[in-house]
Amino acid sequence: MEQQLLDKVKTYDWGQSRAALTEITEGIKKVHGNKTETAKIEKGLLGVLGSDAKRAGKQFACRQLSLIGTDASVATLGKMLTGEETSDMARYALERIPGSAADGVLLAALSKASGKAKVGIVNTLGQRKCKRASAPLTGLLGNSDETLAAAAAAALGEIADTAASAALGKAAGTTKGKVRLRVLDAYLKCADVMVKSGKKTQARAIYLQLQKKDMPKPIRTAALRGVIGSGSRR
Repeated sequence: MEQQLLDKVKTYDWGQSRAALTEITEGIKKVHGNKTETAKIEKGLLGVLGSDAKRAGKQFACRQLSLIGTDASVATLGKMLTGEETSDMARYALERIPGSAADGVLLAALSKASGKAKVGIVNTLGQRKCKRASAPLTGLLGNSDETLAAAAAAALGEIADTAASAALGKAAGTTKGKVRLRVLDAYLKCADVMVKSGKKTQARAIYLQLQKKDMPKPIRTAALRGVIGSGSRR
């Protein structure tokens, strides 16, 4: 890819001509399946992220890396995760890059980030169904920041492994308010995943737990549907 195009990305700002951006996008489509050429473009886009490019240009680079990014992009994107202006765009790319390396930088950033960036990282770990995240996310269920605690519960519901299910089951009896509602919903998701994977006995135990009288009516109703849908009986 011509350096001239990449230089235009570095100076690009919202509202300006997207001609260079369109040319790069089309170029990526043309080399689809060609690892050598794609790697060259990836390297060029990483150069944009490492420059003093405007936010708009870096966002464009991240969107393209979400399509062609590999482990080679992970370190650079990881450095952006805790930044207020760059966290979202970096997560957008990392969420779609397969492999344990991307999981690793997200987990490393989780302990360093704060505020919206931390919540966003939690969400991304959930979307990636990162089982390595179950333990640190469990530790966030009792966080004083309810938004963060609720996000952790939702992420555990997406991961839905044994550790996540156990954590949510315990939190169902210790959390309150909107966090508890998110915990219960996530716990229900774990049961649904168990049914799909053939673990109907374990799922039934969760459904019955969620049908207790102290549970919110929507949760009890959904749990009853789970029992019926899984072929289980009281």
